[in-house]
Amino acid sequence: MSQTDGVDLPEMREISGDPGENVDSLAAFVRLRGIQLAYNENIAPALGMSYGGRIALLPGQSKAEEFSTLVHETAHELLHKAERRTATTKTVRETEAEAVAFVVGKAVGLVTGTASADYIQLHHGNASLLAESLEVIQQTAAVILAALEPSIEGAVINEELTEVAA
Repeated sequence: MSQTDGVDLPEMREISGDPGENVDSLAAFVRLRGIQLAYNENIAPALGMSYGGRIALLPGQSKAEEFSTLVHETAHELLHKAERRTATTKTVRETEAEAVAFVVGKAVGLVTGTASADYIQLHHGNASLLAESLEVIQQTAAVILAALEPSIEGAVINEELTEVAA
């Protein structure tokens, strides 16, 4: 018997698809940048954590979720170190990292549904904040995509960002 009435809360992660070899390619990219990567059940309920030079992922995620989470945490590592971490709010950091995950995920063919928009709204991000962070989101997504698929054009990134901001 249910303890509450009403509509169920939305599932926060609804990412599907096959990232193919991109999980391994991204993991290699992360390690080449000197960032340690480990799987740790103790971070639950978080799917991933960035510790500045170290990323932990929750084991047992689907490949699509694992890839998206790894992109999100990699974005934190690339964007939110040292002075930029202290110069930004948690809302800005989470919005930027999730926007990068959205762009990269869409570029490799993942189906994200409303997962990224839901996550950004959960952390109080909005279209205005995305617009203010557009340049760093584009640059970071481009760096990650270049490590995965050098042939992806910047136009794809701009198209995907327009979609997430809508």
